[in-house]
Amino acid sequence: MISDNDSNIQILKSFISDFISSLSSKSFSLGLGLMLLDQTHSAMSFGINMIISPLVSLVFLIPIGNLVDRFQHKKILLANILIRVVALIIFLLSLSVFSGKSIILPTLVFVTINAITVNISDTCYSASVHELVNAQKIQKLSSITQTAIAISTVLSPAMGVVLYSWVGFSGFILVGIIANLLASIVVVSMTFHYEASSGKQINQTELGIKNQLENFKESFAFITENNIIVYIILFSIILNFFYTSLVIGVPFIVKQQFHFGNTTVGLLETASAVGMLVGSISLSLLPDRKKERRVLFLSIAIPLLILDLQIIVLGGVFTIFKSQQMISVFGSLSVGIIALSLVVLNIIVQAYLQTIIPTKFLGRVMGTLFAANTSIMPIGTLIFTYVFQNMSSGGIIFIFSGVILFIYTLLLLPKIRPLL
Repeated sequence: MISDNDSNIQILKSFISDFISSLSSKSFSLGLGLMLLDQTHSAMSFGINMIISPLVSLVFLIPIGNLVDRFQHKKILLANILIRVVALIIFLLSLSVFSGKSIILPTLVFVTINAITVNISDTCYSASVHELVNAQKIQKLSSITQTAIAISTVLSPAMGVVLYSWVGFSGFILVGIIANLLASIVVVSMTFHYEASSGKQINQTELGIKNQLENFKESFAFITENNIIVYIILFSIILNFFYTSLVIGVPFIVKQQFHFGNTTVGLLETASAVGMLVGSISLSLLPDRKKERRVLFLSIAIPLLILDLQIIVLGGVFTIFKSQQMISVFGSLSVGIIALSLVVLNIIVQAYLQTIIPTKFLGRVMGTLFAANTSIMPIGTLIFTYVFQNMSSGGIIFIFSGVILFIYTLLLLPKIRPLL
């Protein structure tokens, strides 16, 4: 049994590791986009990762899930960091060989390797919760993780631009290497309490393709036997699909429909990051106790309904108001509430899943959830890009999306409640 004191120490170490990794990763992504824009002058400079990551999630869904559930998580995380550092060093050396549009070749290779390591890292951390903290601290661990991500989201744009201006992209890579080495030191200091029955000893037959598929079928059978997990995965797919309308639509409406500058877009993005931060910090301050079924249901239903309604409200803001000041004020408020609701919902649902899913299935189940979420976003991006470009009022699209989500939520909640 992991004590509360040990759990709190692990949570602090996890926060430090997540903050270092997230801040360096987000800043690096911005620097990579700026470098590609300078070298290739292509509009796709900032979109490569959005294309590669979903493909990696789908292609490597089975091996990554099996890897995480079959090997000790600490060893996976350390090996993962080592691979990323080696990839960064090779990428740095390639900059002296490739230039102009040819730089896209080593970039694609690196982004693919990086996407694989990020996927492994995210899945591994999600599957490690029972080894890091006790059951009462799982939600706090999730909320602290989201807090680290939210803070890095606020800081990374400014840090990315400053670093790129001061040290260039080569310096960016060196900073990334240092950040990964620092994160590895934190991981080494963390204690993973493995289950006594989980020696995670692997023989060669378990690494074969046939056995990989059998292991995945085992986890798929577990998912289908638990309706609550099926409903959560299905709803997360729908929610992420419509969430792409915000990612695509908000900057498009502000710049193309209203012809406002980047300041308004930056203000709305800042409001979103602040909403994430407020939501994650609020949950981290809540007392650690197991939720009753009624409280758990309300903890899911309330932020979900608020999220749906705020998407409708945001559509109303873009439809009713025309001045930059009004859209900046009410749009920021609405976007902030959406981000707050989304992060609260994400933390509660993830903590719930990590509580009810046995450790031996966590890697494969959470990997399936991540893959489902990321794979739907390129489809949503293509559809909503077309819709926004062919409709004169983007606010109507948000209203329509929010109404569909609201109706879908009302139909789904009665089915979820008895399963919690």
